Amino acid sequence: MKARFTEQQPPVKIIQKDGNAYVYICQNEAQGTETYPDTGEGQTQESYYEYDYNEIIGPADALPLEDIQAHPENYLDYEFAENMKTIEERLSALEQVQAQMDGIFEEVVNNAG
Repeated sequence: MKARFTEQQPPVKIIQKDGNAYVYICQNEAQGTETYPDTGEGQTQESYYEYDYNEIIGPADALPLEDIQAHPENYLDYEFAENMKTIEERLSALEQVQAQMDGIFEEVVNNAG
């Protein structure tokens, strides 16, 4: 994901609070400017810093914080595993509901004839 900021960002910022770690990764900085119309007839030009960006949130003791700090480029697509488990659990539940609906539909079709 790309993200834009009005100020330069550090490559990695880690905030630890209440047992969780909030990790912000900004890599591959690109600077640019954009021009926006003002109210009236003028225009405003703003500078920005654009980065390849990722946010990682999870228990501080479950994240590889030292490795993220040392090699942030390796974590641009990283997602904490608990989040993936939740997605897998949701998918499994949806598949079970789909199977139940298929069974009900099949029963209705067979009884209609």
